[in-house]
Amino acid sequence: LNLILADILSNVHSFITIVPNHTGKDMYKFSSPTAPNSGEFYLRQILSSANFNLGNDRVDFLHGWLNYQVEHHLWPNLSMLSYQKSQKEVEEICKKHNVPYIRENVFERTRKTIDIMVGNTNMRPFPKSWSEANRKVNNS
Repeated sequence: LNLILADILSNVHSFITIVPNHTGKDMYKFSSPTAPNSGEFYLRQILSSANFNLGNDRVDFLHGWLNYQVEHHLWPNLSMLSYQKSQKEVEEICKKHNVPYIRENVFERTRKTIDIMVGNTNMRPFPKSWSEANRKVNNS
């Protein structure tokens, strides 16, 4: 019984820590690939990720530092503490360039995920006008 409960709790914790950071009506979905390490690649990393509330080591530990999903998607090889250190700068850069930087509590993100799962809402399609490939074709 203990193993079953531990498995259930571990799976629920993993789900709540990972899935809501990538779903919701405020997140974008993509219908085509993009070049790795291109400007569009990094834009997509930000538009398809959300952070949970951040800030202190206890909260960050409970989330396994996965509450820094935006920073994790930009630089997956950085240390967990580097996500903490880079977060404010990334948020400021997004603000400067009018790129949505989403940060909400885990319960609001989970509600948005459930809304997607049950069909109450959909994720946003990535605008073709934002695509680097589309701009290259139109500028030729």
